[in-house]
Amino acid sequence: MKEETVNAFESRKKDHIKHCLNESVDVSSDQFASIRLTHQALPEINFDEVDIQANLLGHTFSSPIFISSMTAGHTQGKDINQLLAKVCESKNWLFNVGSQRHQLQNDSQVDAWQDLKQQFPNVKMAANLGLSQLIDADLKSVESVLNSIDALALIIHLNPLQEALQMEGTPNFKGGLAKIKTLAESLSVPVVVKETGCGFSVDTLRSLIGSGIQVVDLAGFGGTHWGRVEGLRASDVQETMMTQLSQTFANWGVPTVESLMSLQSLSLDYKVWASGGVRSGLDVAKCLAMGAEAAGIARPILLAALKGEQDLLDLMSFYEQELRVALFCTGSAGPSEIKGKWKWTGTN
Repeated sequence: MKEETVNAFESRKKDHIKHCLNESVDVSSDQFASIRLTHQALPEINFDEVDIQANLLGHTFSSPIFISSMTAGHTQGKDINQLLAKVCESKNWLFNVGSQRHQLQNDSQVDAWQDLKQQFPNVKMAANLGLSQLIDADLKSVESVLNSIDALALIIHLNPLQEALQMEGTPNFKGGLAKIKTLAESLSVPVVVKETGCGFSVDTLRSLIGSGIQVVDLAGFGGTHWGRVEGLRASDVQETMMTQLSQTFANWGVPTVESLMSLQSLSLDYKVWASGGVRSGLDVAKCLAMGAEAAGIARPILLAALKGEQDLLDLMSFYEQELRVALFCTGSAGPSEIKGKWKWTGTN
């Protein structure tokens, strides 16, 4: 694993926030437009009977919507994470934190995470580390990262395209599946495997059967594309090759809806979450109908958070209400009841 100075790490993370605000990194393909939920004119339930609570990782949340991993490791990230932790504690949403990579080689951030947990003791968080860094990491170091936020789970993020296009990247994934199995067997918490915007093929989903993981978060093509983000960073410092490579691979990935459709033909021994282009509570409902247990949102949450706490709370409440309406109009009293109530229209 490449050593990276604290200053270099913080600079890279600041760049990520800056460029995630650029509209060009958002794929903005309304992939969910091709999915139609089955309207039930006689739902046989009252609207106030719709309960959107969900059990994820053995814990009850007020909603199957979670905040997807975004940022960590720098001053602005700390401020954003404090707000996200606060609203997730208030709303009882699962908060999946940004990459904690630097803690594997530098413990300077441990206090910040522990302070966050002390400030918001009831927030439920999942830790997050990249596979290319975990391959050479020892279990003690990984457990230390988990303990710093009292994590419910470890998210292992897979990001081969991003690592290949990142100027400081570590595109080393040999032995990755074996490491995932070892971690799933050995850690004190469940393991979630996720992509970072390029999604999962059927072959990859199959390869994870029997690995011991509890969840795959699809994080498919359709939302923020980290290859595009790295291209903007390269452009800032006139790294011509990386900039051009990013343009070549700007549309690389498996769309979230495509992965969800593939679930119909697979028999998996783990749960599936959906993220990547989820932009509304209606999109969440479509993900649940197609077999996902939960759905995550990142960039819209970030944009609202930068406006302020009330904007963020209002957006989260709106997503919840959109989900309730979708459940009600499909005759579903809860998230699990909407499964299968969808049709692919073949149009966008």
